Amino acid sequence: MIATPVTFTLLFANIAISLWVWYSKYDYFNTFAEWPYQIVYEKKIYQALTSAFLHADWMHLLFNMFTLYSFGTVLEKLFISNFGQTSGSVYFFLIYFISLFSGSILTVAMNFNNRDYVAIGASGAVSGIVFSYILFFPFSMVGVFFIPMPAFLFAFLYMGVSIYGMKHKFGNIGHEAHLGGALGGVISTFLLIEGSFRFFLSHFF
Repeated sequence: MIATPVTFTLLFANIAISLWVWYSKYDYFNTFAEWPYQIVYEKKIYQALTSAFLHADWMHLLFNMFTLYSFGTVLEKLFISNFGQTSGSVYFFLIYFISLFSGSILTVAMNFNNRDYVAIGASGAVSGIVFSYILFFPFSMVGVFFIPMPAFLFAFLYMGVSIYGMKHKFGNIGHEAHLGGALGGVISTFLLIEGSFRFFLSHFF
C-alpha cells in the first residue's frame, strides 16, 4: 500500500493531464484554463477546477510537483498517523481541494473584468498544502533560493510577495491563486483538524 495515496494520486493526475494536454492536437488550454471573465459572464464554472491540472511547461510542472511531493507526503503521513489511513487521507484531500478553489475564487474576484487574464497550474492548491504543513512544523527549515529559513518566516515573506505582486502585477505569476490557496490551506486546516490552532500557537508561547 502506498503510504500517502492522495499525494501520489494528485502527482500522477497533474503529470498525466499536463502531458496529455501538451501533446494532444486539441486546444485544451483555451477550453480548460481559468479565464475569470468566462467564468463570470459565460458561466464556465468548471474552469476553476480544470485549470489546476494544466501547466505551462516542464519547469512549471516540475516545480509544483516537487513542492507537492516534498510537503504533501509529510503532511499526509502526519494526518494518517493521527487519524488513521482513511480519515487522514480524506483530510489531506479536502485541504488540497479547498485550497485549490480558494485560489481560483480569489483569482476570479480580482480579474473577472479582464477578458485577457488567464491562469493555469496547481500553485493555489500546493500553496495551501505548504501553509497547512507550516502550521504543524513552523520551525522546520525551508530553502528559498538556496537560503535556509524557518518555515513561519517563509510564510510571512510569501504572503508579502503575493500581496505586492497582486497590487503591482509583478511577473507572469498567479499571485492571487497563491494568496487565496495559502489562506484556504490555513483556514481549512483550522476548521478540519481539531486542536491545530492551539498546536500552532504552542510553538511560540
